[in-house]
Amino acid sequence: MHLIIVVFFLKVLPLTVVGNHFDNHSAIHLGLKVETGLLQEKKLKVVAFGNSITATRKTIRQVYAQRLPKILAKSGLTAEVINAGVPGSHTGSVSDHSLFKIQHGRDRINSDVLAHHPDLVIVGFGTNDAHIDGEDPEGPSRIPVKDYEMNLTSMIRKFQENGIKIILLAPNPLGDKFPDYQNDRLILYVNTVRALSRKYQTGLVDNFKLFMEYPKNAGIPMDDLLLDGIHPNDLGHQLIAGALGNEIIRIIN
Repeated sequence: MHLIIVVFFLKVLPLTVVGNHFDNHSAIHLGLKVETGLLQEKKLKVVAFGNSITATRKTIRQVYAQRLPKILAKSGLTAEVINAGVPGSHTGSVSDHSLFKIQHGRDRINSDVLAHHPDLVIVGFGTNDAHIDGEDPEGPSRIPVKDYEMNLTSMIRKFQENGIKIILLAPNPLGDKFPDYQNDRLILYVNTVRALSRKYQTGLVDNFKLFMEYPKNAGIPMDDLLLDGIHPNDLGHQLIAGALGNEIIRIIN
């Protein structure tokens, strides 16, 4: 009589991806342990949505959005960061203020954010909204602060309805080349960002506070963080990216 041995081979199927999430994503959140090597790390998809402070620049080695993946990798988080910064952009539409004839924040919500199905969006507007064109300290801002609040609120609600986590990025202060009344107006917009973050329980990186406090502690003038009195230089972007990295880790846990 011959002994017949039958060997069954179990085929291990690779993990499949549904949207941005792996098929064992729910298991992780349920606290189930998955053996090392069988679990592919989830990639966090982030959209940086804003103006020229967010957009890439030839005179900057890396803006904050470009620095974030490396910073987050140090915490074991793989991230794809999509830069949706547009120079000149405010929160409204071109019909609200048409100095820059481009698609502005309200016009770009679907195409520049929702179309990417991100896990998290960084919303950074306000410098262009607050700006006073002219030399009258009481002159109008490009986007009135009440409209700015309405536009940001609309964005926040839209993103939260789609299950997207949010970090609001408050504008940084303007440098010494600008008259004081520009920063006096800008702080109204910064305070609006702070209040909306509290109201809607979003993440917050307060660049105004960061750029005021860091130079005092480092013993340098604030303009050492800026290219031209408005836009952060590489050191400024390094500070923003570091603060954002900490805030991202905090809100996704």
